[in-house]
Amino acid sequence: MSWIDSAQANLKWHYAHTSHGGQLTTGLERIENNDPAYDIARGFSTLPGVPDALCIFDGQEGDTYISPEEYWRTAAGMNLTRDVLNHNPTINVSQWSWCCQPNSYSANDIQAYLDSISVLEAEFPEVTFIYMTGNAQTGPGNHYNQNLAQGYNRYLRNEQTRDYCIANNKVLFDFADIDCWWYNSTSEEWELSTYEYWNGSDSVTVPFEHPQYNINQAAHTSYENCENKGKAVWWMMAELAGWDSLTGLFKESSGFESYSLSQNYPNPFDQHTDIRYTIPKNRDKLYGPEKSGQVILYTILKVYDVMGNEIATLVDEQKQPGEYEVEFDGSGLPAGIYYYRLTVGNFSQTRKMILY
Repeated sequence: MSWIDSAQANLKWHYAHTSHGGQLTTGLERIENNDPAYDIARGFSTLPGVPDALCIFDGQEGDTYISPEEYWRTAAGMNLTRDVLNHNPTINVSQWSWCCQPNSYSANDIQAYLDSISVLEAEFPEVTFIYMTGNAQTGPGNHYNQNLAQGYNRYLRNEQTRDYCIANNKVLFDFADIDCWWYNSTSEEWELSTYEYWNGSDSVTVPFEHPQYNINQAAHTSYENCENKGKAVWWMMAELAGWDSLTGLFKESSGFESYSLSQNYPNPFDQHTDIRYTIPKNRDKLYGPEKSGQVILYTILKVYDVMGNEIATLVDEQKQPGEYEVEFDGSGLPAGIYYYRLTVGNFSQTRKMILY
């Protein structure tokens, strides 16, 4: 049985969202229309019982447009989420999608979101809670919102969520990242859409929704963008069902076959140590289980302390396939245990190092 079959057979998905979150379900429906093997069964405020389909409880009990206050931000909203999970014990995946709240939310607001989901995780250990970033539409020329300051704030808040998920090994559906990339079939390259924003002290490169998606065909965006997100859902569900995406990705045997993060050397170390990592040649597309070309992925290498606080960013850029080495300077840091994590697309690996 394929991993898509396994996801359909074994996963029951509670998905609460606002209008932007409809991009995922629109994409899933369009994928299903093109290939019935990707069958979904979507129930509005109810969980379908359709065999051989990914069954989706859409919304909460009695409502399908779910604001933060109706899922995580208030005690009443968290109780609504608890009701869905308690009344439907076969649900084993739960997820809530943003609208545009990160445009104006503070760091404390996002931390409240992270804290609330953590509470639910502790109460329902058999359920995988999917964290999300907010949409990246706000930017120059966008039909939905052109406020560059809000786009910058959204970028910071999404980074806050990403950093938390990386540091705490959470499952993240990176809605914003999918918004920003478009595959140019002419050049056969992925394009990242950005603008420059002056934050008062520095010029910051802010990713935002690619202009190719800047049309309101469904849920405030293009059908293509919706389908990208639908493919990402299937990729995620297959992994949750047990698929090893790395095994699925690397089929050739020529050079740099797999991602790797080596143990730093020397370790333990005094002030300076070197970290090596490998980016493989065969990097399949980001968004789904079917191969349809290569994708450019950012490479991120960060260092954390034992409390999960970010200490340093060693790499945060696009990288070509190859072997790399970067030096970490620990001078000025207290002796102790630190962790370094490599993240490239769906790959993530963490190792421990000791500073004396």
